[in-house]
Amino acid sequence: MAMPSLFGMKKLPSGQSTYIVNENFQRFNQKYNLIYQGDWNPELGHLSNKAFSESRADKVKKNMPGYSRLDLAYLAALTANLEATNFSINVPNSGGTSWSPLERDSYNLAKQLDEWVYEHSTTDLIKSFAMSIGADDVGVCLLDRRWVYSHYYDVATQESFPIRFSDEPGYENFNKPGKADDNSLVIPSSMKYAIVFIENMDLDGIATAPTMTHFATTYQSYSKIGYVTMAIAEFIRTLGYNAIPSSNDTAINIPLAIDAGLGELGRNIKLIHPVFGPRCRIAKVITDLPLVPDSPISFGATEFCETCKKCAKRCPSKALSMEGRSFDSIGDYSCQGLYCWQADHARCRDFWIKIGTNCGLCIHVCPFNKPQGLVHTLTKSIIASTSVFNRLIVSFDDLMRHGKPVPSGDFWKDFSKRYKKNKP
Repeated sequence: MAMPSLFGMKKLPSGQSTYIVNENFQRFNQKYNLIYQGDWNPELGHLSNKAFSESRADKVKKNMPGYSRLDLAYLAALTANLEATNFSINVPNSGGTSWSPLERDSYNLAKQLDEWVYEHSTTDLIKSFAMSIGADDVGVCLLDRRWVYSHYYDVATQESFPIRFSDEPGYENFNKPGKADDNSLVIPSSMKYAIVFIENMDLDGIATAPTMTHFATTYQSYSKIGYVTMAIAEFIRTLGYNAIPSSNDTAINIPLAIDAGLGELGRNIKLIHPVFGPRCRIAKVITDLPLVPDSPISFGATEFCETCKKCAKRCPSKALSMEGRSFDSIGDYSCQGLYCWQADHARCRDFWIKIGTNCGLCIHVCPFNKPQGLVHTLTKSIIASTSVFNRLIVSFDDLMRHGKPVPSGDFWKDFSKRYKKNKP
């Protein structure tokens, strides 16, 4: 689908970073992501993936609201594709995220671009292909190595190993992405581009946050990501170029999405897209296919987040900051030396464990989380043009009770009405 342009939205110079870092900045080690820390760090054992699953199972057994058998069926259905294709959203170079071609028979094809490409461009080709198979928006950026994990986490051994580039000493022979004898994953230095795309999350499912219905909605987007990411990578590989498919692994998504012109960073530590707001999930394919990078965009989201604070006020774990941006990160599970709104991810994860699903309230209550329509497009255009009316817009959002939680029972009550196809 074509993304409408907001009046007042600005394009920044291509390649211009919107991030500010200080001398303490360093690439993030995936091992310290709280998804994993609970499994290897004794001090955070109560935040383990096992505890997360057990909490959810307990609520299903008790048939609590939002954890009914119907909600469980929804979750099972929307994660089935990921299970069947062995596409892990967090593990690099494994199954669907393999750094090698998935096609069993190697054609050993040289690089070849057909006449269509020369009449248009490789960038047009890839963007059109991504949108044709289900991406809701797509952009291209140069691969800023600051956002590539310094190390990946090996779930089996509970160890972390470096992610390196072929222009580092000792890895010069890697002209294809792969694993070195020392277990380092090596990215050829020629792979300078990232194709970044988003999948919009179901508005009605998000409204039930925090329940298992919302959790399933999240995985519905990840299932789409699995398909689109693998397809883009295989498409590029068959043209004779290298491609690394990646969901939440290998590199941090949000900075790359911002560099690719897909949005701005919000107070809720989410990407704020100009159409979908924070209601989207991100993936990328790293490649050496020659592409033209997009420009970062500015549409007033940062200034609006300074004023709004609804996500922080409504955060049940008080994990989001009411204060301004700073370099003072909380814990080792955040990027060090990065100027942004800081969040206490341990508090957030602790709440996840208690409820047995991800939360999502910070997405649901965000004023940018609205269905497409003239009124909301006009409001976003005002925000993009001036910050003068930001407080008034927040007050009106409160008055209209936008972001009010919706019981999952209501989600199912209206389900057929929303999705039933009209008979011819």
